[in-house]
Amino acid sequence: MDNITDMKNKYVKMIVELEELLKHHDWYYAMSDDHRYYSSGRKSFEKIWKLMDELNKNNYGVMAENLYDTYKK
Repeated sequence: MDNITDMKNKYVKMIVELEELLKHHDWYYAMSDDHRYYSSGRKSFEKIWKLMDELNKNNYGVMAENLYDTYKK
C-alpha cells in the first residue's frame, strides 16, 4: 500500500472511533452529583474533542462536526 492509502485508512479509523465515542458518551455528565460519573464523562468529552481537533487539522473536520451534530444532545 502507498502512504496516501495508509493515511486515509488512519482517518477512517479515527472517524469510526469518534462515532463510537459519541454514541456512548454521557451527554449529561456535567449535571451529575457523583464525581465518578463527572470524571468519566469529562474524560470521554476530552477524547472526543482531541479526535475532532486531529480530524479538523487533516481536512476531515466537516465530517467530524456532522457526526458530533448528529449525536449531541
